[in-house]
Amino acid sequence: MTGNYGSEVLRRAVAFKPTVPAEGLFNPELLEHFRDAGETYSGLLRGNPVSFAVFRQAPWHHYGLLALEQTQLSLRTPYLDNDLVRTVFRAPESALLNNDACVRLIADGDAKLREILTDRGLNGNGGGLPRFAYQNFLEFTFRAEYAYDTGMPQWVARIDHLLAPLRLERLFLGWHKFHHFRVWYRDALSGYVREMLLDPRSLSRPYLEPQRLKTIVEGHLKGNRNYTSEIHKMLTLELFHRVFMDPK
Repeated sequence: MTGNYGSEVLRRAVAFKPTVPAEGLFNPELLEHFRDAGETYSGLLRGNPVSFAVFRQAPWHHYGLLALEQTQLSLRTPYLDNDLVRTVFRAPESALLNNDACVRLIADGDAKLREILTDRGLNGNGGGLPRFAYQNFLEFTFRAEYAYDTGMPQWVARIDHLLAPLRLERLFLGWHKFHHFRVWYRDALSGYVREMLLDPRSLSRPYLEPQRLKTIVEGHLKGNRNYTSEIHKMLTLELFHRVFMDPK
């Protein structure tokens, strides 16, 4: 039983969006196609948010993870239940602007569960300044973890590299998520990243600028740059080629 798609259906969370690729990584002829994709995305987003979540975001963005999970488990996903989705389509706008509906669903299902504080300070009992302060602290740790992982700015990456002996990531990582790919790519998975992306096959892809890809990989593995998102994309594209397109 999984809670996947709950935030997307009940709170209109948008989990993916078009981003400008790293400068100089792709062949210039592709830039127009990137812009077209961004315009297509913007047009779809202007429609009904529930339709976007159920018929666009779930199959386009989340299916890869679902397919991986299904190799090991038989999954049931209540938040894509037809009756629930119909109800959300009919819900008034005000019911989807905050967490009240989600908290109500939890309480209706199990009042004891409603008393458990979430990792971002929702639910639970009590109030007053200590509770407010604790919620703000948890929200800070949530944002700090992202900023110290995938979202780390390049100038922070340079400072972090200079202070590497202090292992500052221990202060920020692990509060909310178990996966930390910026550090994994730099350390434990560095050999795999180098083997995959600096292989002559990878560097010969016609849509890539090979020297720029080398710079991205080497900068991230050194630790003074953060190219987590770019490495995500390059590994995905390369695996796609090797599994589906390259001659066997």
